[in-house]
Amino acid sequence: MFSPAGAYPWTKGGSKMEQTFPVEQGWLTCRQTGERVELAMELPNPGRGLYRGYALGAGGRVDLGTLLPEGGRLRLRRTVSVDHLRRQGCWPVTGGRVALTYAFSGRQETKLPKGWQRHAHPEDLFPQDELLARAAKAAGPCPFFRREAGDFCLAYPWLPQRPAPLVPAICLAQVKRLDGQVYFVFHFTQAGRPMIPEGEG
Repeated sequence: MFSPAGAYPWTKGGSKMEQTFPVEQGWLTCRQTGERVELAMELPNPGRGLYRGYALGAGGRVDLGTLLPEGGRLRLRRTVSVDHLRRQGCWPVTGGRVALTYAFSGRQETKLPKGWQRHAHPEDLFPQDELLARAAKAAGPCPFFRREAGDFCLAYPWLPQRPAPLVPAICLAQVKRLDGQVYFVFHFTQAGRPMIPEGEG
């Protein structure tokens, strides 16, 4: 939850006027063309839930909708009329704000299974597989377990409201109960290649 303390200066290109405001660790860009305004917001994806973006004005705010994950970040884009912003007390736009509207339960708050550790950046485990690295980054921090042989496991809580994690390897996932919680458990070689543990195929 953040309200910006400043903004970058207006820039003009042709008939377009544009201004950028800091929001969290990202920004809100306000681009006016005639009587229409394009509002675009982008910020890092912390993976904690669903966020809504707002444009702020001296007398109100405008709901821009839910930011969607794209390329490892959260983004939204909306075009509205100057008149609509003015009626909402939001013209001229003076800043931006985001709010967590739905928290993903069981991601960072879930108690770790006994013997497991929390891995904050599982994408680092796949230096040779860009597809799996992107999927792991999108899925976020998770329980991690490394075996003596060097291969390792990642576990993600099974939650009906969440998309399946690590989709490129989901066909090899096992559904297991660990300390009372149901998880998708993924097994990988030391080099980060998906595998089925010996004796469990």
